[in-house]
Amino acid sequence: MELFSEYIKEREGCETLIIDNGFLTAKVEIDKDNNRYLFINDFFVSKKDRVNVRKTATKLLATAKEVALKHKCKKICGIVWTDTLNTTESLKANLYYGYKVVGAESNRIYVECDLNEVKHPMTKPIKKKKKK
Repeated sequence: MELFSEYIKEREGCETLIIDNGFLTAKVEIDKDNNRYLFINDFFVSKKDRVNVRKTATKLLATAKEVALKHKCKKICGIVWTDTLNTTESLKANLYYGYKVVGAESNRIYVECDLNEVKHPMTKPIKKKKKK
């Protein structure tokens, strides 16, 4: 996975966030209004863990949110590709986690989640750990 992460960083400028049963690749972008957002490029849950996909997806999205907040992003954006496996499940998961469909073009459905809106546990503010 380390070599793949290095490859994705070099090729697409994305960081790879890895947890036990999945990973995502993402990078910070700037929109036309000069606001930062985190763009999720790839999102993967291992086949053996797909029965518990919500648990793994929640961890991945919480990790992505931490990265987004660290970089002062206002939202997280991504694409659901209509010509890949499990498109319907992917779109339903995005909606479940508080993402909205903001556009579509060809084989892409664009989704985004405003980090200032509280619609789902994933979008609630992350509690800071108290220092001992």
